[in-house]
Amino acid sequence: MSKEKLRRIPVPFWVILALLIGVLGAGCGQEQSSAPSHWESNSQTSHQEPAPSVSPIPVKTASFLAYNHPVNQLLIEVMKPMLEEKTQGRYTLEVYADGDLGGESDFLKGVSNGTIEMAVLGVEMSETFPALKVLDFPFVFEDIDSSFQALEDPEVLDAFNQQIESSSVLCAGFVLTGVRAISNNIRPIRTPEDCEGIILREPNVNQFIEYAHRLGFQTIVASVPEIFTALQQKQADGQENPPLALLTSGWYQVQDYLSLTNHQITYNWLGVNKEFYETMTEEDRQAFDECCSAYVKTVKETYQEQEAEVLESLREKGVEIIEVDREPFRKVGLELIEDYCQRYPAFQETLSLIRDKGAR
Repeated sequence: MSKEKLRRIPVPFWVILALLIGVLGAGCGQEQSSAPSHWESNSQTSHQEPAPSVSPIPVKTASFLAYNHPVNQLLIEVMKPMLEEKTQGRYTLEVYADGDLGGESDFLKGVSNGTIEMAVLGVEMSETFPALKVLDFPFVFEDIDSSFQALEDPEVLDAFNQQIESSSVLCAGFVLTGVRAISNNIRPIRTPEDCEGIILREPNVNQFIEYAHRLGFQTIVASVPEIFTALQQKQADGQENPPLALLTSGWYQVQDYLSLTNHQITYNWLGVNKEFYETMTEEDRQAFDECCSAYVKTVKETYQEQEAEVLESLREKGVEIIEVDREPFRKVGLELIEDYCQRYPAFQETLSLIRDKGAR
């Protein structure tokens, strides 16, 4: 409508229009304010202030795996809401994954000094506490279900915590992260002889490096957040991790071959700051323990459900999947187990306990 036409509209029309808008606005306002607010029970209590709300205590949780890895997805989708429900909002989970808080050594320092309440930890602490090596060692476990059942036994959890009691970290459960295989961009690996001359990335943990050398690999040490760069810049030719990590971390983009050696069933563990855990009420500690147990069980079930799908996804992305004769790789692994049993009494004791509980 033009300005000229607006000038021709009689003044009484504007008066009527204004009155109508005022009436309609008043009516809407009355309707919106007719219901009491959430802290009001009736009109006589409308003057009361809202009840003070208590902010939940954050459980800062670190992981070196990608955000889209089930280990982290289930922290967010399963453990976080469960913890909030069971503690009636007194605690909540804050998840920092994909190296946001550094690598495993940074997590260990953080959990030890209390700047991080919890972390999904690997085996770097096993250089100090050799019993932890059992969780991530070549050919210690052959079967996911039996190994998980053994690790769920309270006696096993107590034994691990007794081994690390001099630290400021408690073990709250064992997290299956998969079955390790070897990827590289040089050649298909079918036998240990094919490993010669290939540079493999390994964590800074003795048994990983020793096993790789016994197979014939050369090695470099790098944390998980550094793997992609090491592979992309040709500092390493390959790496060994569960195929799920190869997929979710994007390493498949710089890897051509994946050999299903299945040489390690890998368990990480939930490390919790001891002081933080002990300051919880008994009720909240019980709720926290139940959440940890439910979480690790869900991670295991999810991994088993997705295992075949992960390999198919890698094939579709151009990675050649190689089935191998595992016996030559097993022979090297069993020799290493024997050496470590002689070298570390705590390793042998823990291995015996887990096998007594039915782990295969």
